[in-house]
Amino acid sequence: MKKVIKITLIFISSILVLLLAFVLVLHLFEYRPEETTNLTIDNENKFSKNLSTNMPISILTFNTGYSSLSQTEDFVMDGGKKARMDSKEDVEANIDGIKVILDEADADIYLLQEVDIDSNRSYNINQYQIYQSLLDRPSMLAYNYRSIFVPFPLNPSQMMGKVNSGIVTFSSFETSQATRIQLPGSFPWPVRLANLKRALLISRHPIEGLDEELVVINVHLSAYDDGTMRIEELKALQAIMLEEKSQGNYVVVGGDFNQSFPQALSSYTNQETYTYKDQYALISDNLWEAYPLNPEWFNTNNFDLLVDPNTPTCRLLHQAYDTVNLENNQYYLIDGFIVSDNIQINLIETSNENFYYSDHNPVKIVLQLIP
Repeated sequence: MKKVIKITLIFISSILVLLLAFVLVLHLFEYRPEETTNLTIDNENKFSKNLSTNMPISILTFNTGYSSLSQTEDFVMDGGKKARMDSKEDVEANIDGIKVILDEADADIYLLQEVDIDSNRSYNINQYQIYQSLLDRPSMLAYNYRSIFVPFPLNPSQMMGKVNSGIVTFSSFETSQATRIQLPGSFPWPVRLANLKRALLISRHPIEGLDEELVVINVHLSAYDDGTMRIEELKALQAIMLEEKSQGNYVVVGGDFNQSFPQALSSYTNQETYTYKDQYALISDNLWEAYPLNPEWFNTNNFDLLVDPNTPTCRLLHQAYDTVNLENNQYYLIDGFIVSDNIQINLIETSNENFYYSDHNPVKIVLQLIP
């Protein structure tokens, strides 16, 4: 009996030592970005257009879901079971579909989120390089997720493993500077060791005949916090927007806000009192909620919140997409744009791709800079 107890204790001790060693390795190799990082502008001299006032400028934002969150997939953080596709060929098929969407959009600027560079979860395909070859223009990458190993979910066949992923901006215009700005807030230790480090990607584009610039901010804000991190991140973003506007610059923010645009709400009093339109209401109380953006701040400070209210921009991945009973899916309106009041809006539309290649739909805006 004593021998059995001894063997059991040795076994438990060994497991604990291995777990502690693993956590220590994650801690030693944790991604610790600087508050501000100047980014490399790839293909810097390949811009094809000169930027001026009164010219139409088209911008597309699209969360590509690391080319792995298409119609057939669910995701463990949303209440599903998976974190990766069943084969490399499945990921490549999604990439091919995303390439068609990007090519047909024919935008001047692309803001992409969840682009994997070398990640086990997407079979180590360099998605940034693939989209770079397609769009062939100045491009910038800001990492927001780097980990030598993400031990989640616990199912070995679904574990994310090594992750290198980020947000990417492509521009047809000259880009004078690109900067990664680390956003405030983080999950507690040790969860943060294998979690995202959210950031802004700010690109600056000179305008003919003006000292002012077009400042484009690519965002992907937090999703799986209790809402407080998103508030911190939004405050940091708003401070940057106000500073840029005070200098006379033209400001465009686009991306995945993981917060509901006011167009998804049927009523709003404050952050605690609001209701959603039927299309965006939770179909079950235990599903993930996209807390609303506060429209009052943006109205007061003369920024416009822009999204197409008629087409959802995102679906929840608690299950595969139900193509038969569409009302059985949970929809959100969380991808869009914020622009300063020195910009005229000509078009805002969401392309309904039925979430075939990603859990998000692309959103396109056409605007002009007011002289």
